[in-house]
Amino acid sequence: MKKENLIRTISTAAAIVVMLFLIISFLIVFQSKMTNFLFDMTLQNVAETQDLYAESLQNKISDQIKCLEAQSNLFSETDLNDLSMLKEKAKAVNETGDFLKLAIVNEHGTAFDFSGKMLPNMRNKDYFYTALARNESQIANSIELDEHLQPCLVITYPFKAKNGSKGVIAGFFSYDIMLQLFSIPIYSGQSYFYLITNDGNIILQNKDKSNPLYNIDFFSYIKRSSQNENLSLNDLKLDMLKKKSGYIDLNGVEGKKIFSYAPIKINNWYIISALPYSYIYNQQSKINGLVFVLLAAVTAVVIIFIMIIYVIAKRNITIKKDNERLTIATNQAQTLIFEYDLQKQIISFSGDTHFILGTNRKSFPIDFIRTEYFSRVHPDDKGVFDRLREALMNNGISFSSEFRYKDFNESYFWVKMTGSAILTKEGNVTQFIGSITNVNSQVLHEQELRNIAERDRLSYLLNKSAMQHKVCEYLEKDGRDQKSALIIIDLDNFKDVNDKLGHMTGDLAIKDAAKKLSLIFSDKDYLSRFGGDEFCVLMRFNSALTRESILKVITAKANDLKRALREDYSNGELKVSVSASIGIAVYPENGASYEELFKNADHALYQVKQNGKNDFRFYEE
Repeated sequence: MKKENLIRTISTAAAIVVMLFLIISFLIVFQSKMTNFLFDMTLQNVAETQDLYAESLQNKISDQIKCLEAQSNLFSETDLNDLSMLKEKAKAVNETGDFLKLAIVNEHGTAFDFSGKMLPNMRNKDYFYTALARNESQIANSIELDEHLQPCLVITYPFKAKNGSKGVIAGFFSYDIMLQLFSIPIYSGQSYFYLITNDGNIILQNKDKSNPLYNIDFFSYIKRSSQNENLSLNDLKLDMLKKKSGYIDLNGVEGKKIFSYAPIKINNWYIISALPYSYIYNQQSKINGLVFVLLAAVTAVVIIFIMIIYVIAKRNITIKKDNERLTIATNQAQTLIFEYDLQKQIISFSGDTHFILGTNRKSFPIDFIRTEYFSRVHPDDKGVFDRLREALMNNGISFSSEFRYKDFNESYFWVKMTGSAILTKEGNVTQFIGSITNVNSQVLHEQELRNIAERDRLSYLLNKSAMQHKVCEYLEKDGRDQKSALIIIDLDNFKDVNDKLGHMTGDLAIKDAAKKLSLIFSDKDYLSRFGGDEFCVLMRFNSALTRESILKVITAKANDLKRALREDYSNGELKVSVSASIGIAVYPENGASYEELFKNADHALYQVKQNGKNDFRFYEE
């Protein structure tokens, strides 16, 4: 019996030793695997974070270039070599976007900011002559200081004026705005970023936002601040020459760090993230603590293992939250993927169906979609269905269109539908696969930019160039077979208002006249201010009206204008009486183009001025 007990005890002890050996071996392997996994996961998420930061910066700069493009339209009628005209035109423009200031520069490098102040000549700036030579926007490869010693990044947009003179709009993009794009703390605030050019010049570093770092050679700065040779910097230089991404280890006075780097689509710049190894060591120490707990309590192996899984899951949740915060910061739109089977007449969805369909259901008969959801498309955008049907009937390979859609709060928002057809060998469409994306913020932003470029800043009516563009487009397309009339209105004695009563009263008179024009004419008419005291209107008529009816309507409107624009302005001591002289040209009798109509209406206006003002006149041969 004693022998059997001894054998059983020895067997149990051996089993325990074997179990402990297996558990220890498992834990050692597990610890090694977890260390490698944590390191790889950290590098992967650093790369994803870099991509999100790069996308955010690229989107922001793209928006600023669109602002510059909108501003360039205001100089399309300006002789960029006439410095006095250029200066006055620049003073009439308001600043927009996130720029510290904007400047207009002619092809000789002469520059004025939008307050009319002359700036240092830009002829020798590489971003200036490259923008003109390539006829494309350029971004400076270094930070510059403006007259207030504020750091900024210069962005240029080239354009050509109507008379053939060339120039650029230069925007001094705020360095503080760039820092804000890199302001979201990740990895417990221990990580920071460098933005450098491909030759190593530092554009931005967000480690110490109170002490901006720029226009310093990155490699010299790292060598000096780390007080080590760090031969791995040579690997970074070689990878930058090959436009490759990767990571290196660096040793310095603050300890060992990982430098992860990747090229971005701005001037071949690089974004470099610095993450202390201590962050990874801290994570590893937590795992090591769990391993020691396992060694001390073999009977709780399963429980401890579950705890490890829980800790790992918690780490993933933290990392996902970091990425979600960056995703929200870049304002990514909602997207819905759909697949339309023409044979089964079934449409299937994946993604966020709720923002379009109001339900999480993923599959519907096409007839149900037509009945329940087509009515939510804005009445003015119903043509999207005709274009889609035409694309399918003509075996179109791709389709793209934007339209307004009413959500379940009864508010319209802009969406973009894109898709591609899948064809059989015979060329017949069997499926149509596409996406619907919420692009409301982008479309509204583009509309705002167009509105800024097209509107006169004082009257908020169309400016001269926008009016000419709209009238020409109307006469060439929808208005070719319709009746219309071009009316030029000149305020009599307006110069006396400015000279005797002051420009503030003059501005009030312009705003007053613009408001009265808006009340007299309908929404379908084009209203504009050409500058000074001159206004222009295009009245559009239904083709069913007779010429006699149209002339009566125009005459009534002209009389309304005479009465409404007859106004006295006073400063308490002096009084100036303002009236209106009006010239009218009818399309197509008095001209088949905008130029002819404007010339003839202006001629009629001149005759009114010669005959005592305060009247209207139709053009006569």
